[in-house]
Amino acid sequence: MNSLYKVIITYELVFLLFWNILYLSNSDIENWFTEKFLTAIFVFLSTMALGATLMYIIFISLKISGISKVLKSLKDPRKPEGNQ
Repeated sequence: MNSLYKVIITYELVFLLFWNILYLSNSDIENWFTEKFLTAIFVFLSTMALGATLMYIIFISLKISGISKVLKSLKDPRKPEGNQ
């Protein structure tokens, strides 16, 4: 379960970085944020929730189908043979 939290935190940081890049770019999104602040907050939070839900569905689907066990049993190519 600890890896799930790492995935969620990574997702949140990437999403926050994406929105900051979008906000600080030279587009007209700054005007949209200032004119419709509550709508912008709703869109921001609902998009984050949608992405987190999608990632959780993928995680659960991999767990139920047994693919996660297969992925865990794969050897790590970065480590030498003796240090598994």
